[in-house]
Amino acid sequence: MAKKELVTIEIREEGNNKVFIMSQSIKGMSLYERSKVINRFLERETKVLEQAIENYLRSVFISYGIVPRDGSDDALQEAFYKLHTKGKDIVIIDRYCDTDERIIGERNQMTVILEEDILSAAIEVGEIDYGR
Repeated sequence: MAKKELVTIEIREEGNNKVFIMSQSIKGMSLYERSKVINRFLERETKVLEQAIENYLRSVFISYGIVPRDGSDDALQEAFYKLHTKGKDIVIIDRYCDTDERIIGERNQMTVILEEDILSAAIEVGEIDYGR
């Protein structure tokens, strides 16, 4: 049995954008272990990455004086609208949606790939300033 690898989330800055990269090595695992880890990564770990991105979005909203009332989709949409009325927008980009790498699956508009025995998902969050 291979040593269980931890899932990591790394945040990189590219200009004014932040790129959230979640990864986990599956090197040395049996086919059964790999299958279990891939399933868990798709079903559970992508939710953790979504939560990390949501927390970051809340901090962006708060920095512009917008406090989402709760964590619902409606509250987030309202916060996006309020931010737009202030002349700013946030773009969220799935970094792997048009990749040539081995796509393992998609979950909630997030593409998961397998490259060199590493599972990975990456989402870029950027701010657009319309200068209103």
